[in-house]
Amino acid sequence: MANLKLDRVGKTYAGGVSAVENASFEIADGEFIVLVGPSGCGKSTMLRMIAGLEEITDGDVQIGDRSVNGVEPGDRNIAMVFQNYALYPHMTVRGNMAYGLRNQGMPKPEVEARIAEAARFLQLEPYLDRKPSALSGGQRQRVAMGRAIVREPSVFLFDEPLSNLDAKLRTQLRAELKDLHKRLGATFIYVTHDQIEAMSLADRIVIMSAGRIEQIGTPMELYANPASTFVAEFIGAPPMNVLPVTGEAARAFLAQEARVPDDLGHVGIRPELMSIGDNGIPATITLVEPLGAETLVHLKMGADKLIMRSGHGLALDAGAEIKVAVEAGALRFFDRDGRTRSA
Repeated sequence: MANLKLDRVGKTYAGGVSAVENASFEIADGEFIVLVGPSGCGKSTMLRMIAGLEEITDGDVQIGDRSVNGVEPGDRNIAMVFQNYALYPHMTVRGNMAYGLRNQGMPKPEVEARIAEAARFLQLEPYLDRKPSALSGGQRQRVAMGRAIVREPSVFLFDEPLSNLDAKLRTQLRAELKDLHKRLGATFIYVTHDQIEAMSLADRIVIMSAGRIEQIGTPMELYANPASTFVAEFIGAPPMNVLPVTGEAARAFLAQEARVPDDLGHVGIRPELMSIGDNGIPATITLVEPLGAETLVHLKMGADKLIMRSGHGLALDAGAEIKVAVEAGALRFFDRDGRTRSA
């Protein structure tokens, strides 16, 4: 296995189009890192540069303390799992998993031993003689992961591997991926646009926006202390309520605060840190979403719209007037540029 380091890495395409700018971070040996952000933010480009599928324009990529700039993908000792599985349709599961090892000239007994171990890991033993067309989407993705595992690479790279699956299967395979990482003790770098995937899988998350890194941290660090309004609104389901300081809701919340920073542009509050209270701030319910274990209550305070998360069984109707209380210390402050501020 290996650690990995990116030092001021950038990618600029013809015509001056910048996909990634000045990206620097380190990944420890055995760490599970997730690159997350909206479409077009540069996360897949970053992964492809690590893999050697995209040539970097600036900076340095190191795998295991060795610079791999200019090193061919096959010589980087990495394995990549793609969104579309990329399986050979005419080969069996066994053949797909063995193909790369046979091309390396690995002896047949070792190839078979590695396939047997990966198949046991991934519960693919009953399907080794089937072709991909006879497998479900989840089974095909397991085969793609098995093909990566048998190579025993230094780094595993995953490019949105679950995005083609239905919600139930994604949840199941997320748990399997987490368990697989624990059993292999390998370095995983995983790309997704789904913040729930990122939160549930990662040791640390790298949040990207418009080709730049917005913030790096553990899931709970990013959730509790977002560095910007972008992170605040991206992490969390539902996301943090971010309100302009000039609006009625923000003014009402700030009136209850003893200390407020200067140069304030926005106020943030997580939906679960709001509740109904007699001494709260007046609000009108616009929509109620019962989700079983919890209820999402959409609110309006003047022109401001907010979401409150509440427990199940709450009897509320659209159009009702309520009072909303906020937990002490729950507000987050952002300056006019959307960066976090301390009180």
